[in-house]
Amino acid sequence: MRSHSAVLVDYLKELEEESIRDNFVLIYELLDELMDFGYPQTTDSKILQQYITVKSHEMEIQPRPPMAVTKAVSWRTEGIKYRKNEVFLDVIESINLLANASGSVLRSEIVGSIKMRVYLTGMPELRLGLNDKVLFESTGRGKV
Repeated sequence: MRSHSAVLVDYLKELEEESIRDNFVLIYELLDELMDFGYPQTTDSKILQQYITVKSHEMEIQPRPPMAVTKAVSWRTEGIKYRKNEVFLDVIESINLLANASGSVLRSEIVGSIKMRVYLTGMPELRLGLNDKVLFESTGRGKV
């Protein structure tokens, strides 16, 4: 998530008192899009530039809806092609154990994370299952 001042610099180029005064309406509209009831919203300048365009210190709203509203993703460029469609999952686990002098376990925990690297052409739907429930149900062993 980018900071609000970084978004303002993208629009104003220089964050100075004079540029803030000259672009008060633009800054007000940007802050209205950046925050909603005190909660941060869209901070991606590319998405905001579809909502708010700058022309001679005035804002314009485009007549058609921006990609963010139509569920298109801004972070994935069009035309991505790979020779092979592949998905790599790395499961990283660590075990923390606290034992007393007699060897009794006082506290234990397993901490894990999954890192994914995806090489898929276009925008396919990807479904992953992290247990064997789907496999068991498809082979008739669902109620074990």
